[in-house]
Formats: sequence, C-alpha cells, structure tokens
Amino acid sequence: MRTLSTSTTLVDPYRAGLAMGLELAAIQPEVVFLFCTAHYAKWDELLEGLYDGLDDASVQLIGATGDGFLERSHVADLGACALGLNSAGALRWHVAASTGVQQDPRGAVRDTLGALQAALQGRTPAAYFLFSDFHTDASVLESVLRDEVQVPVMGGLAADDNSKMEQCRVFCNRQHYADAVVMLACEGPLSFQVHIGNSIAPVGSAGCVAGAVGKTLQKIDGIDATEFIERETGKPFLHTDQGSIALTVANTDFAGEKCLRALVENYRANDGSLTLHGGIGDGEMVQVCLASPSQLRDEVYKIAQTVQSSGMAPSAALIISCAGRKSLLGGKIDFEVEAIRDACAQPFPMVGFSSFGEIGPLRHQGRYTRNLFHNMTYVLVLLGECDG
Repeated sequence: MRTLSTSTTLVDPYRAGLAMGLELAAIQPEVVFLFCTAHYAKWDELLEGLYDGLDDASVQLIGATGDGFLERSHVADLGACALGLNSAGALRWHVAASTGVQQDPRGAVRDTLGALQAALQGRTPAAYFLFSDFHTDASVLESVLRDEVQVPVMGGLAADDNSKMEQCRVFCNRQHYADAVVMLACEGPLSFQVHIGNSIAPVGSAGCVAGAVGKTLQKIDGIDATEFIERETGKPFLHTDQGSIALTVANTDFAGEKCLRALVENYRANDGSLTLHGGIGDGEMVQVCLASPSQLRDEVYKIAQTVQSSGMAPSAALIISCAGRKSLLGGKIDFEVEAIRDACAQPFPMVGFSSFGEIGPLRHQGRYTRNLFHNMTYVLVLLGECDG
C-alpha cells in the first residue's frame, strides 16, 4: 500500500490545505485522514485548498480538529497534518456523517452506521474509524459501538484548545460539521494492529456509582463523588487536580475490558458532584487513578517495545492521544511519535491529534475486546498491507 503523510503550520487555511494536497497528490490517494487545530475557522477554504491540491474529487476524506497535531516529522500546537492511503483498489472506502450528536448521540451514530451499511450492501468491513464532536455523552456512543458493532472501531472526539473547550469540527469529504459524528468504513483485506495505553494504576478501594445523570456523578460508595476522591487519595480535591485525576471503570463481566474517565477541567460543582468526559452508569465500580508524567511516558515506550517485537512492518499509523495527557506532560509529546518511529526498522508515515476522548478495543488473550471509550489514553493504530 502506498502511503504518505504531510503537515503544515501555514496560517492561511487555503494555502495550508493546498500545500498538503499538492504533496499527497504524488501517491494519488483513495482516502485522506485530516487533523488540524481549530484556529483555521474558515473550514471551506481549508478543504477547498486540500482538494485543489489533490486534483481528484473522488478522494474520500475523514478527520477532526484537535488540541494540536502529531506527524512523523513534526508535532505542533497549531497547524494541520494529513495522511493519504492508496491500496491500488484492494480496499474500498465508505464515509458518512450524521448531525445531532449533542442531543441524540445514539441516534446519530446509528444513522451513520446505517448509511455505511447501505453502502456496504451487507458486507462486513475490516474496521471502522470514527470522529465526533466532543459536546456529547461519549458513553452513549460507546454503548452502540460496544454492543452493536462486531468489528474494531478506532477514533476519538474532536477537540479545541484544551484551555477553551468551546468549538470543534469533524470532516466528511468536502463538508465540515459541528454537532456531528463521521465514520469511515474500510472494506477489504486490511491488516492492522490497535495498541492502547491506559495503564495508569488505581489507588485506594473501589466504590459503587449511584445517582449518575449523563456525564455527572453525584455519589460514589454512598458519599459525594468529590468526597470519595478525597477519601481514596488522602488529600483535599483541588481545582488543579482535575488534569491528573481519572476514574478507572473495570467491567468484571467481560474479561480484559477497562477504560478511564477523566474529569472535565475548569469545572467544579458546589454540590460535591463530578462531571466527566463520558458517563458512568449506576452500579458500575470505579477506582481513583492519579496520573503522573512518568507513567504516561512509560506506557508509550512499552507499546513501542510491543510493536518492535510483533514483527509487523507498518505502512502507516494513526495516533489519537488525550489532550489531558498533553497538558499533564507540559505539552512535550514528541515522544509519542518518536518512540514508535524509532522502534520500527523501516520508516512509515504517521499522523494524529490530541483529542477530548479516545475510542478503540483493547487486546486481551490474542483477541480484541468490544469497542470502548477512553480518557487519558494513547491509541495507536498501525496499518499494514492489504493482506489481512
């Protein structure tokens, strides 16, 4: 499979899109993944420039805004990156989008899946890729992807600057949307690997969630949610802790399933409740996790070692990495690219973005779990050849 990645820090949206499109045109891509920061704003111009550079209206495109981007040769807070793939017709790509994900996430993702299933005409894809507006309850998206989709789904929530959390966009061909979910189906013999870093160790005892309303937790273990965190960490819960504290949800009914839920930064209720980036249902058991920069670095290097020992020769890679990780690491996330790049003998294109939530299955006993939604997580998707 022919692959190529590119990035730009040009401020003008048309020129930025054009520069990337002209470079990607060299491989005549069938599909393009586009990740950029929200400052461009004039999305029509960005997409017009990209397609003008590609000079091919048939190219399928999917993407999202992020709190910065990652590319094999450049990691930056402002700008854009893109990955082009050309399978010489061995793979077929189908993209669809649905609006209304803020008020009806279940309906939006089901509508998008329905459009893709119609295009697939009953055939099962190798995998799906998904990006959504972050103004939604991603745990509802998760419930559909987890319980109704039988193949891996990888992706995440589009993002804004982590200090603002105001706007975002997702991209579907020449269109850009707020309040929407976009999905890409890959049909054909694509080989791939999904590696997920969410190994932050819990502290203290587990507690049972009660009084959950959407993304807000009222009670854990019979006490206010904030009091539960203070009890288990042994210290007061401060506003500054919101970037480093997460809750781990262990699903004991399905072996190998675990996900993290991060606290929404810049939010603190006076009633002892907590607001998360994705809901947790009543009756779920949770533990407090305290993330440290060293833990976040170590788990990426551990993934790099796993990739190296797997013997896979990737043709490209996607990285979806939580913006909360970036914040805790002081913005120094170049290693999230470098560790993987240096672990592989042959160079290959890589792109990604800092997200407000991550989606992907875990690997357990040689198989993938159901599709899960995560926070404070690093998702690496390695794309191989068309020999899956």
